Amino acid sequence: MPSMFPVTPEPEQSPPAKTPFLEGRIGRSLIRLAIFLVFTFALWWLVAGLMAPFAGPLVTSAISLGATALVTTAVMMRIYEMQPLSAVGLFWNRLGGIHLALGLGLGSGMSLLITAIQWSCGWARFQREPLPPDAGLTIPFWIFVLAIGAAGEELLFRGYAFQNLIRAFGPWFSVISTSVLFGLGHSANPAFSRVSLLNTALFGLLFGYAYWRTRDLWLPLGMHFAWNFTLAAIGANISGLKIRLMGLSVSSAGSCLWSGGDYGPEASLITTLVLTAVVIFLWKAPTARQEDGILAGLP
Repeated sequence: MPSMFPVTPEPEQSPPAKTPFLEGRIGRSLIRLAIFLVFTFALWWLVAGLMAPFAGPLVTSAISLGATALVTTAVMMRIYEMQPLSAVGLFWNRLGGIHLALGLGLGSGMSLLITAIQWSCGWARFQREPLPPDAGLTIPFWIFVLAIGAAGEELLFRGYAFQNLIRAFGPWFSVISTSVLFGLGHSANPAFSRVSLLNTALFGLLFGYAYWRTRDLWLPLGMHFAWNFTLAAIGANISGLKIRLMGLSVSSAGSCLWSGGDYGPEASLITTLVLTAVVIFLWKAPTARQEDGILAGLP
């Protein structure tokens, strides 16, 4: 039976307009990532070139990277995020202090535990060395160099670019891909090996996951600095480099697979096992997240 009332046909719904790639979340994040990397590496090359005649390669690399990463991150945060530098994960609050303390404890604890195992198994030997005559100035100087170097690497690999990568592709792709790059980034160091590549990538995985769990750079930065400083303090090689700091020297003995050889503990399979255990610890440990920052609102 036909209806007594006229039926108004429903208007055809047009498909939703597609957002241009460059205006979408992924496009914006990748453009910001690219701008950050281009300006960071260009400025790093410039600053390192200016410093090279006055400082050694290690000091030049650490200070130039740290200063450059701080400047470019602060500029990108102000222009594109309209937030202060601290919002990249350097929060000055109680939770940030807790994360820093935990990072310092984990970093120094890992290095001491690994070296103790190597020494007890005969894969490491300690020797006394005379302190340099300017040790009073040397120690604070190297603390500064190691701190700014660790900050530069964390801002480069877990800072603004990394966080935009997470916004574009999610945490797992970002953590794994940057971990591989972190490992390859140390391939020019002396005595680099396949085990050191694996372990350096595992360090990248640990640091990246630590940021993702806390949304705070203080935890990975604390681990990174404490690992380097503790190895320097006991005289072990750091990524194939030797820093004379406290009048001690650690030399490797036996199989390089367990001692790490001239690269240091970072090329030892003991480090592989300890790093795996610390990643599992962070996975299981109850950790609080910062509420603000670039990734605020992401689950």
